[in-house]
Amino acid sequence: MKKITFILFALIAGTTFAQTTASADAVVKAEIVSPISIDNVSALNFGRIIGGTAGGGLVTVDADVTGARSGAVALIVPGGTVNSAEFTVNASTEYLYKITIPTTDLTAASSSETMSVVYSSSLGFTNISGLGSAQTLYVGGVLTVGANQSEDIYSGTATVTVAYE
Repeated sequence: MKKITFILFALIAGTTFAQTTASADAVVKAEIVSPISIDNVSALNFGRIIGGTAGGGLVTVDADVTGARSGAVALIVPGGTVNSAEFTVNASTEYLYKITIPTTDLTAASSSETMSVVYSSSLGFTNISGLGSAQTLYVGGVLTVGANQSEDIYSGTATVTVAYE
């Protein structure tokens, strides 16, 4: 009888104390970060450049507050407005973001003739630290002028994108 009682007790105790489920808690968090934004303040302007048979070359506008212009050949005409583009970027403190500006073409107003622009940024292009307040971004570039570039007014759009990394 003692053996049967012991066996019954062992079976009941084993069933009672066996762990068939387990659970644990995890803390759940979320952080809201202010959205990144960019606003254009002023346009990029390469100014007046000699075209026709004067020869082609590169014209550069620096990506800084001065927007200084230079060229590898005698293409630049004095006068006219020359400046880098200015943008205001608002990004959350301590978060990195990147800037992208794809190469674009400027197109003549009265024909389909183009000139290519490769852009530069005063803040670089990647791993820029958000300061939690407005940052000024200057955009300059290198304009490729053809050897027989037609006289006209050329224009295009530089799409500057900022995105958190």
